[in-house]
Amino acid sequence: MTILKLKLDNDQLVEDFFESTYVIGIASTTRDYQLCWHINRQLHTNFRVNNNLEITLSKKTRSFHFPVFEFHEPTNSVAHYLYNNRCQAEFLLPELKQINFLWMIKGDYYQPGDVKKLLEELRLVPLVQLVSLLDIREIKNKMNLIF
Repeated sequence: MTILKLKLDNDQLVEDFFESTYVIGIASTTRDYQLCWHINRQLHTNFRVNNNLEITLSKKTRSFHFPVFEFHEPTNSVAHYLYNNRCQAEFLLPELKQINFLWMIKGDYYQPGDVKKLLEELRLVPLVQLVSLLDIREIKNKMNLIF
């Protein structure tokens, strides 16, 4: 009997997951549900927490849970995800400690001009202090974003 060992190609997994994706960093000291409420109100989105997408990281003997909010545009195949980058004193992406939230846009509908417009609109949302388009190639712990 032959036993096959399958090896997961993490590089290919990352490449596939982040294909046609934009990631926006948001600095805000408010709670995630409050930020989503303001974003939903200002940008006419419908972010809702999706407990099935929650990301759990284990460090030593503790587990840290990072909520993910989700919104799907009804008129195209674009999905939006808002990650909380902080849980207690831990970070989902430790290299981005100054960023409190990450907004990921998945789908090939958005063009750079659309993302630029979204960044401008996000800057007008109450309680948002900073908005920045992130280069996914520069994120070291991008595996932590994959659900």
